[in-house]
Amino acid sequence: MKQLYILLLVVLFAHRGSAQVNNFITAKIVNIKSEALELANVKVIETNQYATTDKNGIFKVGGIQSNSSLTLQISFIGFQTLRIPVLFKTGENNLGIITLKNLDLSLENIEINAKRNYSGTTNSSLIITRDLIEQTPALSLNDLLNQIPNRKIQPPSLQRVQNLNLRAAYEPTRTGKGDFELNNAFGIAIIMDGNVISNNANMQSFNPGRAGGQGRSFVTSGNYGLNGAPSPVINGIPSTSYSGDYTFGGTDLRQIPADNIESIEVIAGIAPAKYGDLTDGAVIIERQAGKSPAYVRMQLRDNATSYGFSKGFELSPRFGAVNVGVNYVNSFEDNRDKLKAYRRVNTNAMWTNSFGKTNQLKNTFSIDYGRNLDGIKKDPDDEKGTRTRFDSWNFSVANRSNYRFNNGFLKNIGFNLRYSEGHQVSYNEQLLNDAYVLYTTATTTGIHEGTYDTGVYTAKSLIDGRPVNAGANLDLTGGFETGSIAHYLSFGTSFSYSANKGLGQTIDPNEPRSGTKIATSSIGAESSERYYDFKLAIAQKDLGFYVEDMFTASLFGKPLNVRAGIRTDIQNGYTSLSPRTNINYEISKKFRLGVAYGLSYKSPGLAQRYPGPTFYEIPLLNSYNGKVNESTYLVYVERYEPTNAGLKPSKSESIELSAQIKVNKFNLSLTAFNKKSRSGISTVQNLQSIVLPIYTATTNAGVKPTISQIGVKPYAINYFTFKNDLSSDNQGFEVIMNTPEINEIKTSFNLSGGLFRTAYKSISNILSSKVPNTIPTDPEYAYIGVYEPRNTKAYFSNGRITSVTHIPKLSLVIQFIAEFDLLNKTVNTASSRIPLGYYNRSNQYTSITNFDKTNPSYGHLYITPEEQKANDLPKIISNYHFSIAKEIKKRFKFAFNVYNVFNYQPYYLTTAGSYTYPNSSPTFGAELSIKL
Repeated sequence: MKQLYILLLVVLFAHRGSAQVNNFITAKIVNIKSEALELANVKVIETNQYATTDKNGIFKVGGIQSNSSLTLQISFIGFQTLRIPVLFKTGENNLGIITLKNLDLSLENIEINAKRNYSGTTNSSLIITRDLIEQTPALSLNDLLNQIPNRKIQPPSLQRVQNLNLRAAYEPTRTGKGDFELNNAFGIAIIMDGNVISNNANMQSFNPGRAGGQGRSFVTSGNYGLNGAPSPVINGIPSTSYSGDYTFGGTDLRQIPADNIESIEVIAGIAPAKYGDLTDGAVIIERQAGKSPAYVRMQLRDNATSYGFSKGFELSPRFGAVNVGVNYVNSFEDNRDKLKAYRRVNTNAMWTNSFGKTNQLKNTFSIDYGRNLDGIKKDPDDEKGTRTRFDSWNFSVANRSNYRFNNGFLKNIGFNLRYSEGHQVSYNEQLLNDAYVLYTTATTTGIHEGTYDTGVYTAKSLIDGRPVNAGANLDLTGGFETGSIAHYLSFGTSFSYSANKGLGQTIDPNEPRSGTKIATSSIGAESSERYYDFKLAIAQKDLGFYVEDMFTASLFGKPLNVRAGIRTDIQNGYTSLSPRTNINYEISKKFRLGVAYGLSYKSPGLAQRYPGPTFYEIPLLNSYNGKVNESTYLVYVERYEPTNAGLKPSKSESIELSAQIKVNKFNLSLTAFNKKSRSGISTVQNLQSIVLPIYTATTNAGVKPTISQIGVKPYAINYFTFKNDLSSDNQGFEVIMNTPEINEIKTSFNLSGGLFRTAYKSISNILSSKVPNTIPTDPEYAYIGVYEPRNTKAYFSNGRITSVTHIPKLSLVIQFIAEFDLLNKTVNTASSRIPLGYYNRSNQYTSITNFDKTNPSYGHLYITPEEQKANDLPKIISNYHFSIAKEIKKRFKFAFNVYNVFNYQPYYLTTAGSYTYPNSSPTFGAELSIKL
C-alpha cells in the first residue's frame, strides 16, 4: 500500500504541475428519428476516457492532446455501436450530430463475421460485435468463439467442460485434459467488465500425487448412457466417462451466458502491458449496461432449452440506470434417457451512473449470481447404482469507476474492484460388494495395524471447494507531447487474492472408493487417500505494476502507430519483467504492416502450490481366517509431503507479424506468429524403492495370531510431484478475408483459416508401465519402461468459407458455412519408442545400452510404430452448417440453425483399431427474440 500511495502522490503532483490543455470534443447523439439519446456511452479508446450523454444527448470530453489521431466509440443498448476515427485539433472539436441506428436486420451494413481491429489494443485483436452476437444462437460464450480462425467449429452443447486453447496444436486426448491442453487454457485470461475471472483458487481434484498425475486426478463418472447408443465424442474420440471439474485449466466457458454481452475482443497475440497473469492470450468481455428495452429470448435445441430476459431502465436523471438480466438453460446428453444433464441459471444486475457537473465520474456497480447443476443420475439398469454430480454456485460483486479530467497531464483514473466466492461440489458414489475390505486411518509414516470390515457398502467421494477471489486494478492515463508527437501514457498496478475455504478432499478411509482399496496380493504400494482440508492452503497474493506509452509518429510521411510498455509481476515469490510492444505502419489506406513482441507470465494456482500430502500403503501381512478377532492386517504407510514453494510461473515469449490489405472492397488480414512457451507446469512421476520386513503369522484360537519376522523384501513406491517440466514452440499463421457484397444476390463471402505447428517437449523422462496379467517369476522383469523426454510435433489446419445473404428490405439473413479439416497430424521421433532403461517390480533401475527386442526381461517395452502412431487425419474432411434469421416489425426475430446440416459423418480407423469421428451428429436449434 505504501507504494500505491507514493504512486498516487506522484501522479497528482504531475497533474497539478502540467500545462493546461483546453482541447475538447463534443457532439450530440440522436436516433434515426432525431430524438436525443440520454445515457449513451462514449469512450475515447486510446485515453480510456468515459462519458455519457445528458438529457439533450450531448457529451463533452476535454484534455485531449493537439494533433492526436484517436478513436471515439459510441454505444447504446439496442443500437449499432459506432467507432469513429477523429483527428483532434487545438480548441473545440464539434462533431455535430451523430445518429445511432437501431440494431436490427434492416441495417445495410450489419456485421455478420468477426473482424480484425487494428485501431484497438493489439495488432491481432479479433472483435466480435453485438451485431454478430445477435445473429449467433449461443448457449454460452464458447459458441461465440467459433469465429476464431483456424478453430474447428463446435456444435452448441453444454455437456463437456469448455476450455479454450489459442494458437497451439496438440495431439487430441480422450478427456481433453492433457498437460499441454490444460497449461494453454490456464494461461488465457478471461476479463469481464475490466475484472479478471480467475481459476487460481480452484482445487477440485483428488491428490495429484497419486498414481496418474494431474490429468487423472479428477472425479469421473465411469460408463453411462443407453447400451448400444453412440458414445459421446471428445476431440473426435468416443468417450463414455465424464468429469465436470476444470482444475489446472481455464475457466469453464459454459458458465458465461451470451445474452447480455455487448462485445468480445480475443487477443491471441501480445496483450497490452496492463493485462497480467497470462501466457496464451486474453478474452475481453464487455457487457451491456444502461437503459434499454426489455428483451425476451427463447431457444430450443434438440438437446437443450434456454430462456432469457433482460431490461435496462432509468431510475432518474440523478440516480442513473439499472440493467437486470436472468438466463436459464436445461440440457441433456441424450434426450432418450436424460441421465446426463447440465442446468444453469445466471442472474445479474448492473447499476450505472455518472456524477459531477460534466459527468466526469462514471461508476458501474454489478452483482452476479450463477448456479450450475451438472451430473449423471442413477441408471436403473446399473447394478452398482453409480451417481455423479459436479454442482456449483458463484456470487460476485464488482465496481468499476472512471474519473475523467478535462485538462492537465492526467486524462483518466480507473479503479476496478471485484470480489467473488463460490461453492463447488464434486461427488461420486457407487455400491460395492466384496468379501471384505482392508483399510487403515493412519496418517504417519510407519508400520500400522489395519482394520477388517465388511466389503458391502456405498463408496463415496466428495470434494468440497469454496474458492474466494478478490482483485483490484488501478489504471491511470496521462498525456504529454514531445515536439509534434502526442503521447498517451498508461500506468497502474493490480493486486489479486485467491484462497479456498472448502472442506477439501473429504475422504473416509473406512469406505475407500472403488479402485483405491488395498489389494491382498499387492506387488508394491497402492495410492491411498486421506482427508485434506483446503483451508490449509496459504492464500495466493500476486502483485503487478505496468507502464505503457502509445503514440503516432510520422515515418516517410506515413503514420507509425506504437504501443510499447513494460510490466513487472511478483508471483509465488518470483519477480518477472515483461516488455511488450505492438507497432503497425500505415503505408497507405489500403495497406498496413504490423510487428509485435512480448513476454508474459502465469502464476501457478493453489491446487499446484498446495496439493496436500500423498499416502501410499504396502500390505505386509494379511492373516485372515474369517474371524476378525483371530486375524491381523499389517500395513506400511508412506506419507509424502510435497513442497512446491519453488514452482515458478509459466512463461511465454511471442513475436508476431501482421498485414492488412484492402483492394476494391476486399479486406484481407494476415497474421504470422512464433510463440515459445516455457516452464509449463505438470506432474512428474517419481519412483522409489524401500526395504520392508517380511512377516509370517501363526493362528491362535480366540486371540490374535502370533507374528514373526522372517526376512526383508524391497517394495516399490510411485508418486507424482508438480514441476516446471513443459515447453513448446508454436508457429503458424491465420488469415481472414472478407469480400464485398454481390449486389445482384445480396451475398458476401468470408474466408478464414490457418496452419499451426507445435513442437512440445518435456524435461523429464517418460515412464510407461507395462504390467502383464500373469506376473512373471523373473525378478528382473521390466514393469516400468523409461523413455526419452517427450518430443512431439503436431500440425493442425482448418479453413472455412462463409456465405452471408442479407436482404435488408426483408430483414432476412441467410448464412451457410462450408468447413474443412485440412490437416491434423502428429509426429514422434523414432528413438522415443526405444526404452533407455527400466524398473523392476521393486523399482530397482537398470539402464539399457544396446536395446534387444528379443530380451525376455525388457523386450516387451519396445513401442511399435503402429502403437505410437497418432490419429492422423487421412484426408480432408468437410462439414456444413446453415442458419437463417428473419425479423418481423423490428420486434420479433426468429432464427433457425443446423450444425452438420447434411448429416455428413465420415469416420476412419486408427492404427490401434479404434474409430474416430471428426464430425458430430447434426444438432439444430430455433430461437425467438422479442423486444418489448
